[in-house]
Amino acid sequence: MWCLIVGCLVLASVMPHAFVPQRARDVVWAEAPARDGLDLTSLNVRLSQRVIHPPKPLIKEVVDLPNVQAARARIAPSPKSAILEDDHHTRVLILSMLDDGRLQAQVLADLDFAQHVPFVAACAEHRGCAYDRRPITGGLGCVAICIQQALDPSREP
Repeated sequence: MWCLIVGCLVLASVMPHAFVPQRARDVVWAEAPARDGLDLTSLNVRLSQRVIHPPKPLIKEVVDLPNVQAARARIAPSPKSAILEDDHHTRVLILSMLDDGRLQAQVLADLDFAQHVPFVAACAEHRGCAYDRRPITGGLGCVAICIQQALDPSREP
């Protein structure tokens, strides 16, 4: 009798896990049509301590940001790249600080980023990105936040 009870408990705990892959596959297929377009209204920013180099075939456009400066952090290592991606981890843009201090954006999505550069420059100047040395929200993170705002389609031009 004891073996029958233990066997039923083991079977009850194993059975739900047998259907998890099928349910996960069904969820992925159900969400697939919603993921076709990029959602630029809620881009996430991830900072990296190293320069990110995406594969060349993925780069749609390379844009230099000559009038935008980002301060380097004093108390922590400065980030070298900022990745802007949507909630499905689809990378839209990679912002990198080059060795000479210039900023460069590698656009990975089909969008005209060059038209947003004047807004990014004005935003970075207004926020003081060139002097803000806080580790996360200053410097490169500050410029990434400006790019995030510039790409938001709900922003009034």
